[in-house]
Amino acid sequence: MIDILTLIMMIIVAIILLISNIYILIYYSHPDDRSSCSAWFLKILVVIGLTLAWFQVLLLPLDVNNNRTFGSELNMKVLWYILYISIIVYVLILFPISSSYYETDEDWSCCEKTQHSISWFLVYVIFFGALSIILYFTIGQAEIPIQTISCNYIDFTTTPSTLDIKNLNNITNLCTVNSDEFLEINVSYIIYAIAILSFVSWIIFAFFGGIGLAAVPLDLFYDFCTRPKSMVGRNLKKRKKNLFEELEELKLIGDELNKMEQRGDNKRCFIFGSRRKYDNKKHEFVARYALAEEEFHIVNASMESKIKNNLIVLCYYCLIPFGVLASIVTIIWLIQFICSYFYIKNGRPGYPFLSYLLVFFQDGSVSFLSFFIFAILCLYLLFCLIKGNFKFGVRFLCCWSIHPMKKDKTYMNSFIFNVSLILLGSCAITQFCADCLYDYVSFTDIDSMFNVMIKNLKFFKYFYKYHIFQYIFFGVFVISFIYLICRPADRSKATYSHHKRRVDPKEMRLLK
Repeated sequence: MIDILTLIMMIIVAIILLISNIYILIYYSHPDDRSSCSAWFLKILVVIGLTLAWFQVLLLPLDVNNNRTFGSELNMKVLWYILYISIIVYVLILFPISSSYYETDEDWSCCEKTQHSISWFLVYVIFFGALSIILYFTIGQAEIPIQTISCNYIDFTTTPSTLDIKNLNNITNLCTVNSDEFLEINVSYIIYAIAILSFVSWIIFAFFGGIGLAAVPLDLFYDFCTRPKSMVGRNLKKRKKNLFEELEELKLIGDELNKMEQRGDNKRCFIFGSRRKYDNKKHEFVARYALAEEEFHIVNASMESKIKNNLIVLCYYCLIPFGVLASIVTIIWLIQFICSYFYIKNGRPGYPFLSYLLVFFQDGSVSFLSFFIFAILCLYLLFCLIKGNFKFGVRFLCCWSIHPMKKDKTYMNSFIFNVSLILLGSCAITQFCADCLYDYVSFTDIDSMFNVMIKNLKFFKYFYKYHIFQYIFFGVFVISFIYLICRPADRSKATYSHHKRRVDPKEMRLLK
C-alpha cells in the first residue's frame, strides 16, 4: 500500500512540473502573444502538451516503483492508456486545428480561417482513422513467440525406485524444446492506435534524435569558440560586410514572398506547385533570418563597451561545463546503445550497463537516485529531438520549417509545433528506454505494452525484431557527427551571396 509520503511527493512533482511549464511559456512567449486574448487557448494547449510530455517520461520510473516497491497497488495500465489517448487527441485534433488557425493570413475572415482549420483537421482524422481501422482489422494481431516442450511418455511405475544422476539426464534428454511457435492474440484498438503513433514517433526520433545527439555537445563547444570577442579592424569589417549582404538577400526573398502572397499562392492547396514553392521560400526565409539575427547579436555585442563585452563573454564560459555534461550523457547513451544492440548474448544484452546501475539504486535505500538519473537521461533525449529539428532546418533551408525557441521572441505557432514534436518523439523515447533498459523496466505495465504486445504486432514486429529504427538512429548520429565536425557552422553555400546592391541606410544604422 502506498504511504502518505509517496503520495505527497507525487503531488509536489506534479505542481513543480506545472509551474515550470507556465514559466517556460512566459519566458519564451512573444510580447504580441502575451496580451492577445485569441492566444490564450493556445497557451493552455502548450502547458497541457508539455505536462503530457514530462509525465510520459516520469511515469516510467513510477511504473517501476509500482512494480518493485508498491506491490502493484496503482493501476498503471489505465494511466498509460489515458496518457496516450490524450497524446493522440492532442497531435491528431488539437494541433492541426490550432496551428492552422493561428498561421492563417491576418487579412482572412473568421470564416476563412475556420474553414482552413477544419479542412486540415479532416485530412488528419480521415487519414489516421481510415489507416488505423484498415490495418487493425487486417493485421491487428500480435504473434508472441513461445517455447513448447514436448516429452515422451515415461511410466515411472515400472522405473526402478533408485535413480542416479545419469538416469535423470537420460530422462531430460527425452524432452525436445521448440522455439519456432507463436501465440497469436488480438490486441485492443487502443493498443493498435498506440502502435501506429509509436511507429510514426520512431521515424521522427530516429532522424532528428540522431542529429541532435551529435549536435548538442558539438554546438555547445562551437558556440564557445565563436563567442563574441572584441573584434576590431579587418575581422569586424568582414563580418559586418557578410551580414549586410545577407540582409540584402533576405530583403529580396521577402519581396518575392510578398508578390506570391499578392497572387494568392499562400491560400492555395498544398497539392499546387505554386503553394509548395511559396512554402519552401518561406522556410528558407525563416531559417536564414534566424541565422542573420544570431550573427547580428554577435557583431553587436562585439561593438559594445569593454565592460559589457566582458560580461557577455563571461556568460559564454558557462557553455564549457554544459558541453562537458552533454558529452558525458551522450557517451553514456552510446555505451548503453552498443551494449544493447551490438553486444548481444543469447538474444539478450551482453552487459546491461545502465540497467544494472538503475536497478542497484532502485532496490537500495537511495531509490530517488534511480529516478533522478533516469529523468536526466530521458529529458536529454527530448532536448536532442528539438535540437535535431532546428539543426536540420537551418542546414536544409527549403526542406523543413524551423521553429526556434528564443527568449521573448517565440510565437505560439512555434510553441505548438515544438510541443507536438516533443510529444511525438517522447513516445519513441519511452519505447526506446523500455527496450534498451529491459532489466530495469521488466514486468511493468509499459513493458507488457511495448515489449510484448506492440513489439510483436504483424508488420511492425520486423522493424523492432531487427532493430531497424535503432540502427537508423545510430547511423544518423555517426553521419551527423562526422558532418558537423567538418562543417560546424550553420551556413550553407547559398547563405551569403554577393549581389552588388546598395544597402538600405536603415539597415546600415542597425550596427552603428
